[in-house]
Amino acid sequence: MKGVGTVVLGCVARGTVRRHDEVRALPAGLNAEIRSIQKHDDDFDSAGRGDRVGLALKGISVEDLDRGTVLSNDETLVTKRDITGRAQLVKYWLDPLKEGMVLHVGHWMQFEPARVKRIVPGSDWRSLAIKLTVQKDLVYCPGSKAIITHLEGGKLRVVGTIELQ
Repeated sequence: MKGVGTVVLGCVARGTVRRHDEVRALPAGLNAEIRSIQKHDDDFDSAGRGDRVGLALKGISVEDLDRGTVLSNDETLVTKRDITGRAQLVKYWLDPLKEGMVLHVGHWMQFEPARVKRIVPGSDWRSLAIKLTVQKDLVYCPGSKAIITHLEGGKLRVVGTIELQ
């Protein structure tokens, strides 16, 4: 944006963001400072969980950012390409997952292709331990849930959820 610099639009998922906070842009790992915060075209000193915001950033360029970039100073966030977790398939999903399948994982504003690397089925094939390799690093908090989709699945594309470890 001319005269303002790098501006990003998003939603505060957790915690509070304040003017002049130092944040890291993940998965790139670059640092930035929040110059200003806008909510519905009005300036604010802070924004909390659930707020839709526009953030003017200092120290980072638009070329360094991509859709799904997470801005945070939370050290508990994990950035991984190989993800594991417990998957729960929706009751309408008809077939068991197979190793080698290409799925998509959606978490926050990230939506990445993922290949099934390993499956450890339980007594119910709809509840399984799974290992996926995503095309680009996924940023998440351990224990959070992501949605699993199969875009070539015909009418039903939502496969289920995965609790990320």
